[in-house]
Amino acid sequence: MQEINRHKSVSYSKVSNLLLLIFLCFVQLSLMAQTAYEPPKLTCVRPIASQTELNWDLPLSANPCFSAYEIYASAGNKNGPYTLQGTVTNPLQTSITLNLSTGNPPYYYFYIVNRGTCNNPTPPTKTTSDTLFSDKPTAITIQKVSVVNNQIVVTWEPSSSPEVIGYFIYNNADGSTGGFNVPDTVYGRNTTTFTDAFHNPKSAPITYAIRAFYSCQSALPNYLEGSITPPDKRHATMRLNNQTQPDSCSQTVAINWSHYLVGSTSDSVLNYEVQTNNNNAGFTTQATVINTVNTHIVQQIPYLVKYCIRIKANLKNGNTSFSNELCFDSLKVVQVPKNDYVRNVSIENGNMYIEYVKDTLASPPIGNPILYRSADGIVFLPLNNTPDFADAYRLIYSDVANENVNPSNNSFSYMVRMNMPCGTFHFSDTATTLRLGLKDKGNNKADLTWTGFDIQNIQFQHFTLEKIVETDTFLIGTYNRNETKYAEAQLFDYRLDSIDEVCYRVTAHFYNNNDATPRALLQSHSNIVCVQPIPKAFVPQAFAPEGHNKAFKPFLIYTVPDNYSFQIYDRWYHLVFSTNDQNESWDGTYKGAPAPLDGYLYLIKYRGKNGQDYQVNGTVMLIR
Repeated sequence: MQEINRHKSVSYSKVSNLLLLIFLCFVQLSLMAQTAYEPPKLTCVRPIASQTELNWDLPLSANPCFSAYEIYASAGNKNGPYTLQGTVTNPLQTSITLNLSTGNPPYYYFYIVNRGTCNNPTPPTKTTSDTLFSDKPTAITIQKVSVVNNQIVVTWEPSSSPEVIGYFIYNNADGSTGGFNVPDTVYGRNTTTFTDAFHNPKSAPITYAIRAFYSCQSALPNYLEGSITPPDKRHATMRLNNQTQPDSCSQTVAINWSHYLVGSTSDSVLNYEVQTNNNNAGFTTQATVINTVNTHIVQQIPYLVKYCIRIKANLKNGNTSFSNELCFDSLKVVQVPKNDYVRNVSIENGNMYIEYVKDTLASPPIGNPILYRSADGIVFLPLNNTPDFADAYRLIYSDVANENVNPSNNSFSYMVRMNMPCGTFHFSDTATTLRLGLKDKGNNKADLTWTGFDIQNIQFQHFTLEKIVETDTFLIGTYNRNETKYAEAQLFDYRLDSIDEVCYRVTAHFYNNNDATPRALLQSHSNIVCVQPIPKAFVPQAFAPEGHNKAFKPFLIYTVPDNYSFQIYDRWYHLVFSTNDQNESWDGTYKGAPAPLDGYLYLIKYRGKNGQDYQVNGTVMLIR
């Protein structure tokens, strides 16, 4: 039994030893797998004679048990196979020279492994460095060159080579044969723009090329490692010619510009836009021309403001490029008025007054503006060129009424003409007076009608009709644009026994939309039409001495006692009654006896309060 147990114990011991051996092998394999640390960052490759120099940056995290940097290379294939080309035992070393020629294909791909002799408790995600290609950086693709704020800005696509740390920017503006000798330098692989603050884009078209460089190959002229933009891919700026002068009469300027070139052709351009900037309000496109055109006549140059012109090239690659700007300060072209207008026309004290607002941005006319008048709105005749009032912004003219020009008989239209330089003329818009007419219908009634009012570009509000009696003014009513009539049922108040006139006036109330806001409410008055009471004698047609109407006498209004005479005759022209007293009446008797039923003739003479003498005669029937 003990022997059996002994054999079992031996078996168990062998099994335990075997398991221990397996465990130790596993640990050893694990330790061997953990000997890779964070690899260096490859920066660049450069040729030295028939050899190749490989450069790198040290890892950010130090290897605590550094043994070597292992350098691997593959000829012409990024996917391998890679072979060990050398080892570096100095952890601070950042380059190695290999007996590999990269001057001719095949080019080599490289990577590095950072080895250690101890276990790495936190192995890196990547145990090998990024692959580095030994060829030079490829040529850079220029997207555009453009003038921004009077400086040339070059834009390109970033290099795909991760070892690129910057770019050389070449141009041909140095005047040497062929140019492209002294470059500017910008750093950063993802830097894609360069502003040339030294060269003047107005002087001449400038062509640009770009070359990428590595950190270890930036010393010129020995190491021109990146391929420079080939001649057929180089971009040249547009130059807008600044030698032409504007034509002051036509308000135009002829411009020309150099084509936007890629290589020696303008095939990369879709079209050109001619853009203008009026008084720093921003550039807008005035015209678009095809890519073979490089001349244009700019129209409508404004007067006495800063005016700039530039060319915009729309490129087929989706980019846009601008030329230099051609600017004119206080350009004295002939600017025809565009914003002048007749603000108001009104009748005041029987005369017409016309208010005209100037276009302050227009060129001054030759001589004073001239007022024109028309009685039919078609044929306009000049009046005068001397306004009653003038300042920098407006003119006020008066047109005095006379026997031929009466605003009570006709509406009149007005406009202003200016004689401009270069033999041109300018006419303003027109405005027409408001005319009020009155038709006396008798029986103390009248019809009032108004017509004619017209001022362009206004916001009409309403008409008001007023009645003026002596020094008092009464509002009759307010009317809309289509209401132009009023029936007066009582011209005069007979109770007042006043010979004073009764007058009427219509007023149009409106805003002129040409005025700057806030706008004032304007009024345009019509002529004042007046009627005066006429002295009258109202006489009954019959009377009955024995009835209700027992006496016969006239009813006089607006008369005075002077020069009064009231006489009655029978059919044989015998005088049956006569008096000079306005208060006496005929009672129907003759020589103390009742006069017979019959028709009798009367003759009435009286003097009105207006100083005029009147006579009324007729027949009255005496009824018994």
